[in-house]
Amino acid sequence: MSGGELAWIAGCIAFASFAQTLSGFGFSLLAVPLMTLVVSPRDAVVVATILASVSTTSQSLIDRKHVDRSIAKRLILASYAGMPFGLLAFIFVSETGLRLVLGVVVVSAAVLLLRGFQLRDDSHSFDWLLGMVSGFLSTSTSTNGPPLVFLMQARQLTPSTFRATINTVFAVVNVGALALFITTGKVNSNNLSGVAVALPALGAAMCIGYAVRRNITQERFNTLVILLLLISAISVIVSAFTT
Repeated sequence: MSGGELAWIAGCIAFASFAQTLSGFGFSLLAVPLMTLVVSPRDAVVVATILASVSTTSQSLIDRKHVDRSIAKRLILASYAGMPFGLLAFIFVSETGLRLVLGVVVVSAAVLLLRGFQLRDDSHSFDWLLGMVSGFLSTSTSTNGPPLVFLMQARQLTPSTFRATINTVFAVVNVGALALFITTGKVNSNNLSGVAVALPALGAAMCIGYAVRRNITQERFNTLVILLLLISAISVIVSAFTT
C-alpha cells in the first residue's frame, strides 16, 4: 500500500472508532465502505475485522460490569453458527448483491425503530435468529452489527448495557472470524500494513469517544443509534455501486 492509502485507512479507522465508542457499533459499517475507495473490498474487510477486534475487546473489558450476560451468550452461540455460511458467501457470492441487501435491511430496521418497534419475546427466538444473521454478515461483509443493534434497541437496553453487551458479542465473534480468515489465507502483509498504521489512530479516537460519551443521555443515545444506522445503510449501498 502507498503512503496515501495508508493515511486514508488511518483516517477511516479513527472516524469509525470514535463513532463506535459513542454508540457501541458502526465500526465496520463505516470503515469498510470508506476504505474501499482506496483498497480492495477484501483487504478492507480483513483490516476492519482485525482492528474491530482490538476496539471491541478493549471496550468489552472496560465496560464489563454492564454486560447482560444471558443475551450475550445466546448471540455469541448463534453468531458462530452463522459464520461458516457467511464465509462461503464471502468466497463465492457477489459482494455487490450482499451489500445491497444489507443496505435495504438496515434502512428497514431504522424505520421500525423510529416508529417505536419493541420486542416482547420471552422465548428469545429473535436472539437466536438475529444472532445467526449477524454471524453470517461477520464473515461475508464484516458488517455484523445491524441485526444486533436492532435487537438490543428493540429490547430497550440502557446505553451502558447496550454498549457493553454488543461489544462483548463483537469481541468473541471477531476471534472466530479472524481464525477463518487466517486459515483461508485472507490475511497477508498488504492488509497487515494497514492495520499497523491505523492502530494509533484507533486508540486516540477511542480515548476521545470515552470522554464525549459522558454527555450522551438516553434520548440522545436513541437518536444516535438510528442516525448511525441510516448513515451506515447509505454508506453500504453507495459502496455496492462504486466498488
